[in-house]
Amino acid sequence: MLDVERRRGRIAGVAALLSVLAVWGSVIFSSSTGVRDAGRTGPRVGEKSFDRAKQLVHFHNGVHDQAIAAILRSAGLLLTIAVGVYLYSVIRARNPDVPRLILWTAFAGPVLVAGATIFGFFALRDVADAFVASGARTSERARHLANTSGSLQAAAVLDLGSRVVFAVWVGMASLEAMRVGLLTRFLGYWGIGAAGALVLLPVGDAMFIGWIASIGILALGYWPGGRPPAWQSTRPLPAE
Repeated sequence: MLDVERRRGRIAGVAALLSVLAVWGSVIFSSSTGVRDAGRTGPRVGEKSFDRAKQLVHFHNGVHDQAIAAILRSAGLLLTIAVGVYLYSVIRARNPDVPRLILWTAFAGPVLVAGATIFGFFALRDVADAFVASGARTSERARHLANTSGSLQAAAVLDLGSRVVFAVWVGMASLEAMRVGLLTRFLGYWGIGAAGALVLLPVGDAMFIGWIASIGILALGYWPGGRPPAWQSTRPLPAE
């Protein structure tokens, strides 16, 4: 059993690290034109108001970079499915009663967020094209176009809903992995915090990247000071 986990862990670990690289690549391409979160129609909690007119102009001028960013982000998200399936399997080996919801959301969360990313790209592209094509390039007109765009409003709803499903996976997987001792308390609570932040705060994506990278390193068999004992046993060995 442990030998199988180690072999599968190599695949999951590589997938996790490739996911991190893809997401960071998307950030680089996206930030090169000053645009983030295409689907949103306003600032998130804890974030200062942003200039919608500037966002639309920058998006239009850097649409190719934004397309690459959307593809990279989606690819990075889909890679986390392999990590989610692996994490569920190692938790279940130590606790057969682990909720299957973790497995379902490990598939559904990344797929939905990736879909929301692509949909948001096309929705914002259409609004940006209309804004730049004609009319005054004022903040008031930009907000009007954004607020009256059915596609962009739908993108915002899809973005929020998909993040909720994704956050359920991150939060539940962290909690159950911590309960059986696969994660330290710090890393378990970090994942739970990242789950909440993914829905509510701008730092959620950065927290998730740190969490998934940590899971990848653990899956590959490494951790500063050694992995928690539960990785060397099929019995639950929760941290004290």
